[in-house]
Amino acid sequence: MVVAALGRELAGLNREAIDGVTLLETGEGADNARRCLDDWLEQSTARAMVSIGFAGSLSNALQAGDLVIASKVRDGMAQPDNALLSAAETVQIAEVPVHKGIIAVTTDEIIWQAESKRALAATLEPNEIGIVDMESTAIAGVCARHELPFLIVRSITDLLDEDLPLNFNLYRGEDGRVDSARIVKAALLRPRALSGLLELRRRSELCAQRMSDFVRVLAPLISQRRR
Repeated sequence: MVVAALGRELAGLNREAIDGVTLLETGEGADNARRCLDDWLEQSTARAMVSIGFAGSLSNALQAGDLVIASKVRDGMAQPDNALLSAAETVQIAEVPVHKGIIAVTTDEIIWQAESKRALAATLEPNEIGIVDMESTAIAGVCARHELPFLIVRSITDLLDEDLPLNFNLYRGEDGRVDSARIVKAALLRPRALSGLLELRRRSELCAQRMSDFVRVLAPLISQRRR
């Protein structure tokens, strides 16, 4: 199965089904991911889980649109499966940089300021390259409880030294999801934020397509290895 927090992260995969692959949108944040995955796994089974999604960079080595394969989840109850990592590391997408050996750092809030990303980057070891998201530790926890091998794949939407156009945390509802209508309304009052949102949308579409291409190559490799 392939899981993502947002429907737009799965957009490229929704256009054409992959045999044997179920897609699941969990909603943003660890709580939503944990709840949705536990509910799904109580009623269904999977042989492996691939978590895809957008992430912020914690290193100048990562650029917008790059794909990253996390070999470690900080504070995770389990770590990405070695067999899945081996399969993922053989995938090559034309003209798309793919980075391996990345550490995934999970936070409760959307890290929207460069200052906060730099502070997280400072907690990494000198030889570590990191990304930040909101779901990886939840993915690891659920998979540990269900004894399910998993893989974390992300694509970079925002760089280490840049702010997001808005503090998206201000527009999250009680369910933890970001309200798109409120975001648009806020951006219309801030022309600079609007242009930043348009650029973020462009990057997100690029990232979603690249993750889709990656999964389409990866899925049959996983199927072959787990027979």
